[in-house]
Amino acid sequence: MKKPVPVFERRGDSRELVVLLHAYSQSRQHLHALRSRVAASKPDADILIPDLPLGLFSFADCSEVIADLLRRIDRCWEEGGPYESLVLVGHSMGALLARKLYVCACGENPQAPFDERLYSLEPRPWASSVQRLILLAGMNRGWAINHHLSLLNAVLWTLGVLTGRLLSLFRPGKPIILSIQRGAIFITELRLQWLLMRRRANEKGAGGALTIQLLGSIDDMVSPGDNIDLISGRDFVYLDVPHSGHANVIEMDDSAKGHERAAVFERALLADRETLEAEQALPADNAAGEPQPDVTDVIFVIHGIRDAGYWTHKVARRVREKGKRCGRIVATETSSYGYFPMLRFVLSEERRIKTQWFMDQYVEASALYPNARFSFIGHSNGTYLLASALRDYRCCRFDRVVFAGSVVRRQYDWDRYIANGQVRRVANYVASADWVVAFFPKALQTLGLQDLGSAGHDGFHSPAVSQVTYVRGAHSAALNEDNWDAIADFILGDDEAHASEPLIRRHRSPLVWLPGLLAPLIWLLLAALLATIGYAITLTHSDWGWAQWQTTLLFVGYIMLVWTVLTRL
Repeated sequence: MKKPVPVFERRGDSRELVVLLHAYSQSRQHLHALRSRVAASKPDADILIPDLPLGLFSFADCSEVIADLLRRIDRCWEEGGPYESLVLVGHSMGALLARKLYVCACGENPQAPFDERLYSLEPRPWASSVQRLILLAGMNRGWAINHHLSLLNAVLWTLGVLTGRLLSLFRPGKPIILSIQRGAIFITELRLQWLLMRRRANEKGAGGALTIQLLGSIDDMVSPGDNIDLISGRDFVYLDVPHSGHANVIEMDDSAKGHERAAVFERALLADRETLEAEQALPADNAAGEPQPDVTDVIFVIHGIRDAGYWTHKVARRVREKGKRCGRIVATETSSYGYFPMLRFVLSEERRIKTQWFMDQYVEASALYPNARFSFIGHSNGTYLLASALRDYRCCRFDRVVFAGSVVRRQYDWDRYIANGQVRRVANYVASADWVVAFFPKALQTLGLQDLGSAGHDGFHSPAVSQVTYVRGAHSAALNEDNWDAIADFILGDDEAHASEPLIRRHRSPLVWLPGLLAPLIWLLLAALLATIGYAITLTHSDWGWAQWQTTLLFVGYIMLVWTVLTRL
């Protein structure tokens, strides 16, 4: 029977403080072996091992967890310190909390603000004493369900996500495990805040602690891409832990494998940087691109629903060409989130996942182009990604924004995001006959459902937005090749948006504008029509003399046809 692991131990001369943070769905008792190794290696170190609210069904807020940890270490520093050094050790989710804890201790950077519960402009007294962080199987990029997972783990993660979403229907907040999904707010802001902390470490005198990540040689819970973040963690020292997976990397018993794990951990705890870097082994296929500090502008060009996004490369090329003539060094980001059919677009959770994908791209670009201004060109769902990112991510910042075929609500609070520095200038192209926006997002806006709207058909209410009304054509009108120069001109510095003169129309098409006033009714009638056809099919058995199996087959075929249209188009 293992002895209970105490929350806090004062030991020896108390010259150091070592903080151990456990993983999701575990407790401090699971860190018994780590605690024993620390005690043996550092006899004069006090040890803090708090129980964290990371139970399987925890709805705890990560910011509150970090705020509590900051208070605990503050008390340790006041009552037992000042310590000569601090070491932060975390396993899995605990590794992420250790990083966030350190970021907050080093003080806020205005470009990547903290949650108000964590606000501290100046570093804490103990921040400069943090000598190293040791991350065991830390999910530093956040977890994702992908082809790298084993079938069993893919099924378990998927069931876990579905369970979490179901629980969210019955109580406020969301399961804490969703906070560290790839691209989620907590993980994205952490990565951006870490980048800025490292850049300002010399200026602040805190933020440059040696960070070592221990990687299980066979991680059986998440993919290598989830553990290894060579974007915000390019200066980590990575060490392999032999014969270890995601969970058992902390098991350091008297077995041969336990001794191997303990040996690697003890080197991470005690060895100097030069020694650790000499034995570092990083997989070549995870190499990240080198930063390009000379790039002045980064332009995201993001497509919409039912769109493979081929046009994005052409618009991006035009912006690069014009930027070069202006003496600017322009990089463009035209990654695709894949084909996005109508039914999935309607689901807010699916749109949130696409926003998380977008912010993952944003973090990578922030690391690769440290001195660049970011701007954005988006169409349809691409406009939604930017709008939702500005709303949810305090660290998201863009110089200029161009919307075409926007599905964002007319009442979107651009004034707020311009005032707080997240955006500087915005252009919105309104089409003369955008029936997609007029009939569908406008219907949801009229009914007050979800956060979609008719800005691509009606324009925004905010006077701060430079709006071009109206561009001849339907949903993709503003993406006409004749308009590429106008888009590039605004992105690169024009004060007001404009369109090529032949494309301008004074009025919207009445064939789109008038039905758009009754958009909810159109969808109600369409639903009634589909239901009527389905009902009529069920009557073929009696009215046409068909066999029951023929009627059933026809009805199933009809349902499959409707489902295919909704999920593929």
